[in-house]
Amino acid sequence: MAFAVKRAGQHAGRLTLVGLVVALVVAGIGGLDVVAERMLQDGAARMMTDAEPDARTVRVVADEAADAAKQDAAVRAAIAAAFAGSDIVVARQTTADVRAARSADRFDIGLLDDERVPALATLAEGDWPKAPGQVALSAAAADRAHLGVGDVIVLSDPTVLNSVATELTVVGTWTPRDATDPAWHGDPSVVSGENDDVIGPALVTPGALTELPDPPQASWEVAPADADLAAIPGLQAGVRALQDVPEAVDLDRRHNMDVVGSLGATLQRQAVAVAGTRGLRVAPLLIIALLGALVLGVVLFTLSAARAEELALLRARGASGRRLALGAASESALFAAAGALLALGGLAVLGGVTTTIALVALGAVVFPAVVAVLLTLRVAGGADGAHPARSDAGMRTLPALILPALVAVAFAALATWQLFSRGSVLRPDGSTDALAATSPALLVIAACALVPVLAAPGAALLERLLRRTSGIAPVLPLRQIARRIGGTAIAILCLALAAASAALAVAAPVVASAAEQRSLVAALGGDVRMIADEGLDVTAEEAGAWKDVTSAADILRTPLAVGTDTVDLLAGPADALGLAGPIDVGSGNIVGAEITRSLADRLGAHVGTVFTAQVRFAAQPVSIQVAGIVDSLPGLGTDWGVATDPAKLVAAGVELAPDELWLGSDDPANTAERLREQATHPVRILTAAQVSAAPVTAVAPAVLTAGALIAAVLGVFGFVAASTAMSRSRREEPMVLRALGLRRSKQRALRAGETTGVAVYAVLAGAALGTAVAVTVLPTVLGGGS
Repeated sequence: MAFAVKRAGQHAGRLTLVGLVVALVVAGIGGLDVVAERMLQDGAARMMTDAEPDARTVRVVADEAADAAKQDAAVRAAIAAAFAGSDIVVARQTTADVRAARSADRFDIGLLDDERVPALATLAEGDWPKAPGQVALSAAAADRAHLGVGDVIVLSDPTVLNSVATELTVVGTWTPRDATDPAWHGDPSVVSGENDDVIGPALVTPGALTELPDPPQASWEVAPADADLAAIPGLQAGVRALQDVPEAVDLDRRHNMDVVGSLGATLQRQAVAVAGTRGLRVAPLLIIALLGALVLGVVLFTLSAARAEELALLRARGASGRRLALGAASESALFAAAGALLALGGLAVLGGVTTTIALVALGAVVFPAVVAVLLTLRVAGGADGAHPARSDAGMRTLPALILPALVAVAFAALATWQLFSRGSVLRPDGSTDALAATSPALLVIAACALVPVLAAPGAALLERLLRRTSGIAPVLPLRQIARRIGGTAIAILCLALAAASAALAVAAPVVASAAEQRSLVAALGGDVRMIADEGLDVTAEEAGAWKDVTSAADILRTPLAVGTDTVDLLAGPADALGLAGPIDVGSGNIVGAEITRSLADRLGAHVGTVFTAQVRFAAQPVSIQVAGIVDSLPGLGTDWGVATDPAKLVAAGVELAPDELWLGSDDPANTAERLREQATHPVRILTAAQVSAAPVTAVAPAVLTAGALIAAVLGVFGFVAASTAMSRSRREEPMVLRALGLRRSKQRALRAGETTGVAVYAVLAGAALGTAVAVTVLPTVLGGGS
């Protein structure tokens, strides 16, 4: 035991370095994993919170049955079955529109029965209703109808509420705490006081709508209980299963049961963003693991080489190779375990140690022990008379480098093909395609694996070209690189991986931002987009006068039937639609338009092609002449689309009112709030917050940056260690060069030039490859979340 401790003490520096490298690897991988997962959790939660109201829930809606309790139980049971295993919240709400009058004024009023309202709103005046016949009206509706606390609304229909009252008494007015809360179901009257000529909402007491002549509409709102990432697949399955509830509960369709809401779309955006970001997170983790393995291998190699004479002496005294190998493994594992425990302690304080992190730590301890065994047996075998491999094997070492590089390239090519063939990191069923998601990491590793492979033939070719020049300076370092690529390859690979990781981290924010911007333009057309079902409550002329609005455009978007395909037709100002300028082609009944490249490919069209289409809502065919072909259109993206001037449609006899408003704004949130205040019809109001995946995808650059810092440290360690090991294997070289008349100072300069050249080559190649990977695959990996 004392002898073993003494042996370890003689090489405490290298063994301590083993412990430090293990600590850095475990802390790096574990820390990135913990922090990234926490950031992903927060980002996904924010995506759900910022989504438009209709996209945060899914609802079962139906006419209330005569036996409301039985219907409620059946629907809740069907919802529970659809979302089995998922943590959800179900809330029931009933609404009804009734004809009412006050003095000579007659109007429709929307009644609301929802026990959540007192928690979702603030009383402006009066109190909440406590008896049938009492209502609390939204303050905006009270202002619009000139009603106040104490006013009485007479029902035009003699039917009484709960067989007690024929009148409604306003006992209070209220304002919403958050008009975008999904509990309001996107009802514009919550803010403006009116929805499709119906004043409201007017809150009634629970059960007060059951005696109306026409059954009220009941809705069961389903929302995720929390933002657990692991719950997303189950929730997606639940949303799909919920589509079958109407047939199961309302088989004869007597109650007009249906499922509405876009929760599924939000879950899909979350799933794409999380899968892409997690896949990109693998890149720094794999690079750190690979660099850690390389550095440990080099350090342990130098340790075994330094012990070669000692091992030879021990073997001569009868020590077995197995015993020596076990001793080397024990001391390596001991120092590695100390480093791993140090890292685990820090991670426990940071946020806990997961099973994955524990397995990483175990692997980081076992790996150096195994390597120590193999290297000790190798050196011990040399002590028994085996001949060690020459350090200047030159091109003969290339096959050993090429084989793992080709394996890495094969995996990377398969992953990249999988990614681009799907166009996403998700499979059609919504699950994550692990191979496609890890394509950035595999591409970086495969590309860097080729850097040392190309170094030897590159150096040999350059040396041949410079051979006729005078002086030994450029030729000798190149010849040494070409002939001693075995050891140099490790140094090159370490530095190339570190440089590629850094380049990926630098390029990722730029590429991700560009992909995000393209997604936002496709989703919004501007900074704020209002989509109406029945005309616009606010025109571009009116909104253009608002303080924060920088641009405004009325846009018509309507389905266009081209053969059996349905295409989106956009009509609006040329600058809003991104057109090159006024469309000059087309005349009379022929409409000049620009089309997306995807539609051109579908139709086999080119500039000048004329095709016939049917404007759905105008029930009129039109001839369209292609004036230009563009890759994408604002508000539409790369999908099948046609963009034209509204005047061209009018000239062709198609007159439809605009149904969308696209605004540029310096304060999108404030502009959206003003639009809600003006809306008196159902609308969708979208800003970047509602459609962006940035809360999740922004995690990727942060993780890549942190990973690049760790990789840089390990890369420098590995480069220095490998270069040092190569120098020790070339101890005979200075004597030969000195005998040839080369001074020691000149030799040092040549060696420094060789090392610098290798470092520059590795850094430049790694940086170029990392940037290329970022530009090539990151838009597809991260661009699908918006």
